[in-house]
Amino acid sequence: MNTNRRQFTQFLAGGSCGLAAGGSLSAAGDQPRGWRIRKVDVLPVGIHFRSTFRIGVGTVGTESKPGSYVLVRAETEDGHVGWGMTLTIPAWSYETLEAAVGTLRHHLAPMAIGRTPFEWNPLKKQMDEAIRPAVSNGAPFSKSALEIAFLDLAGQIAGVPLHRLLGGKLRDTVELCYAVSIDAPSAMAEEVTRWPACRCFKVKVAGDADEDIRRLEAILQARPDIDIWLDANQSYQPIQLERFLQALRDIDNIRCFEQPVRSEDWMGMRRAREKSAYPVAIDEGCFSSFDVARVAEMRAADLVVLKVAKSGGVTNCAKSAVVSEAHGLGLLGSGLTDAGVSLMASVHLYSTLDLLLPPELNGPQFLADLLAEDIEMEGVHVRVPETPGLGIRVPEERVRESLLDVA
Repeated sequence: MNTNRRQFTQFLAGGSCGLAAGGSLSAAGDQPRGWRIRKVDVLPVGIHFRSTFRIGVGTVGTESKPGSYVLVRAETEDGHVGWGMTLTIPAWSYETLEAAVGTLRHHLAPMAIGRTPFEWNPLKKQMDEAIRPAVSNGAPFSKSALEIAFLDLAGQIAGVPLHRLLGGKLRDTVELCYAVSIDAPSAMAEEVTRWPACRCFKVKVAGDADEDIRRLEAILQARPDIDIWLDANQSYQPIQLERFLQALRDIDNIRCFEQPVRSEDWMGMRRAREKSAYPVAIDEGCFSSFDVARVAEMRAADLVVLKVAKSGGVTNCAKSAVVSEAHGLGLLGSGLTDAGVSLMASVHLYSTLDLLLPPELNGPQFLADLLAEDIEMEGVHVRVPETPGLGIRVPEERVRESLLDVA
């Protein structure tokens, strides 16, 4: 057993087996000094897309317009390196690249210095006191990146994969759902034929009932065998939605309809739920476990879409899952075109949950580089790592080559 693993085992045992800050044994059970974080780097990077990805509120990325991501590299005094990651899509949520970088560099990252990776509850409390979740979550994308780095380090020091820190996986692989970008009906039909192993697609619609029906008809003509997870990304007005919902009644492959109206329009969500023949899912309108409880009380949705980034991290996302289940709401897992680090954080979490459909994690579909190694995939199935932490390696040279100049 290596020194860190032995120290961790002793730490869990408690009593006189803890190591004090100076490295000696202590009855107080202090954590070893070497576990403390001594350095946090915030690294904004651009990652190119293999193809255009367009949703109801705008374009996520194109071949000529890289996506804007932020990596967090946290290093302990004994040399362990943990990685966190987030991305920024201001049309989807308010955190810009500049805001996320500034928030992490000047406000959140300094809070990590001197802490051990096993103190994420105090870290979360301090982050929420500094950037208040006044309405829902405060700067959740930024907070998520730092917490993922903490969890990666905690798993490495403990010698266990992240899913074990969350209670253990329920399955060895996680099957993915891919997304169908808004385009002409023929192009969307062609996209679903490109991924024969994928049995569930999140189909984006744009708020034009006639054209959206043509898109669905073309997709199902090309792949009549698939499940469709319909996602409007807030693109419909409630008064215009009923005609579309009526037309959908003839399509048997639809499993749910996600966020048909604006995120702040809770009454519009309830109206959509009352009119829809399919379960209605809430995403952009539900960031926190408090939001989940409000959804249930208002009967605004049947399903809750989990996302690590919008929740402010893995553990907050798990909390939303618990509150959802306690209120009888179904669970769906999703992401935001995550690259390797945040992708695998989601894979670990979703391997521990009972989701109603394969989680939509479309980074492998759209991104030219995940900036991660040792991700094992067969078709659309990702193997849940058994190596410590996130279970992947980040190629630091490629990260440095992809850096963006953000003040």
